[in-house]
Amino acid sequence: MQQTVDKLAGELEKQYKDGLSYFRRMGFLDKWPEYERFKASDQWPAATQRTKHLPRPVFNVIKMIETHKVANVMSEQIKMIFSLEEVDDQQPEQEDDPGELFSRNSEATWERIKQDELNEEALDTAANTGTAIWHYYWDNSIKGGNKYPYIGEMEGEILDPINVFFGNEQQRNVQKQPFIIISSREPVESVRDYARANGISTAMAKQIKPDKETQDQGYDMAKVELNDSNKVTVLTRYWKGNGKVMFCKVAAGITIKKPTSTGLSLYPIAVMQWDRRKKSIRGIGDTEGLIPNQKAINTLVAMQILSVQLTGWPKLVYKSGAINPSKVTNAPGEMIEDNSPPGNGGVSYLNPGPISANAANLVESIMAFTRQMTGADEAATGSAPSADLNATAIMLLQKAAAIPIESIKRRFYRAIEDIGRIWEDFWKVKYNLSRQVLLKDEEGDDYATMFNGSQYQDVGFTLKIDVGPSSTYSESLVVSGLENALGAGHITYEQYLKYMPKNTVPYRDRLMKEMDEKKGIIGMMEQIVEQMSPEERAQFDTLTPEQQVMTLLNVVAPQQPAPEMMGQSPQAVPMQQPMPIGM
Repeated sequence: MQQTVDKLAGELEKQYKDGLSYFRRMGFLDKWPEYERFKASDQWPAATQRTKHLPRPVFNVIKMIETHKVANVMSEQIKMIFSLEEVDDQQPEQEDDPGELFSRNSEATWERIKQDELNEEALDTAANTGTAIWHYYWDNSIKGGNKYPYIGEMEGEILDPINVFFGNEQQRNVQKQPFIIISSREPVESVRDYARANGISTAMAKQIKPDKETQDQGYDMAKVELNDSNKVTVLTRYWKGNGKVMFCKVAAGITIKKPTSTGLSLYPIAVMQWDRRKKSIRGIGDTEGLIPNQKAINTLVAMQILSVQLTGWPKLVYKSGAINPSKVTNAPGEMIEDNSPPGNGGVSYLNPGPISANAANLVESIMAFTRQMTGADEAATGSAPSADLNATAIMLLQKAAAIPIESIKRRFYRAIEDIGRIWEDFWKVKYNLSRQVLLKDEEGDDYATMFNGSQYQDVGFTLKIDVGPSSTYSESLVVSGLENALGAGHITYEQYLKYMPKNTVPYRDRLMKEMDEKKGIIGMMEQIVEQMSPEERAQFDTLTPEQQVMTLLNVVAPQQPAPEMMGQSPQAVPMQQPMPIGM
């Protein structure tokens, strides 16, 4: 059996080395770390003896453009809407709709695993290197529930493209991959504990030794570890067998997790390309085309700064013996004694060559063209060309400017749909015991219900990604539209409060509750008056306002004293019998 295990480990490590060899041939191990350095503002080469006094300004256009584009892609609110594939018209309606249950559970899962943060990290990586990779796994260390205890929960993480190796790099469909390998650097002790927990003997686990294979990690921060003899490379491989996803783990030539079925039908990995590359699952990021522009901008600005320095502090030229160099400083207005013979000109300043005025214009032109070509111009980033534009005009400009990145948004929404299918697979397979989950109803209020996804293993669902506005400008449009409708009398004040964004009206729920309570009594009074006969209405109109209120209150709530309910003292209302009302 050990020979089989070693053979499996050798096969997996060979596939891993083949993946690294492919990365080297494509130049990924050199390009991706360079992209990361430029985005992190490390954009100048190391200083030499000749260039140590050269200014090194950094105007990080790459980070500005990619940050705004990522924010634009994430500007809409996303929801997963599950519904049944087939509906039996003759079957009576059930109170619990499986599609609605899965949809609301997706919202709760989205909040629990912080999916927005995962999406932001994935899109940052995609904008820089070209590829975003989401990975979801089952974590048995999570435990919870008192009345309904459970063990295990689905978790998510973002993988860097430099640590993921696909069996077929030319196949863009993840689910058609023959295998997927994930590499990671883990502490040796934790790897040994994991191996022993999965049936590996203690003697075999001790053979897991630390290694120094950090150069293949690519990035500068990954190459330097806190302790060079404390980590080992762990390889995780997914593949499909008999329609189910299998996985195993290998470290230091030893299989620490034997081939095991996950029970899932889909690879728990979703991939998105920032910009498509022909015949490759790897995408193209913005940094690849922005580096030359970034270098030109930094160099032009550096030359301008150097010119100003040389003009403001020109170099002093003197003949031997004319002055004492040790007494010359950079103090303004300093006097220098010239000991050279008359007429020899022993001391003078060098006048630097003037810099072209086109340099500053060229910097602005390069930045403007770069932003325009990448879809990150002023309108897209929210900078209005005129201060007189309102929120509606700015939003329309943003929509027009966002057309170049609409294709990126579509690929992002497709990736979210793939993630929804992975979640559905996890729910049907791993959530096989009833557990209590906290969901939200249509009003946004929390409610608890029981969830057992394995009950729906044979139920087919359709999945739709619902995209709704959630930016500041869209909220401004909602508020503006509701105010106009209220002013025109098309809606009531109650409707105005109900549909206003929650963060724009403090204590909205409390205010609506008080209005509903007040409306209950007043509405009953108005109904009584409307149902009076003409004679009763004429007699009712002859009463004073205080008498009218007391009469109506005696009908609505005869058990309560009317004066106290109105906040009046008993003497404020004439003591007389209320008029009879034919109700």
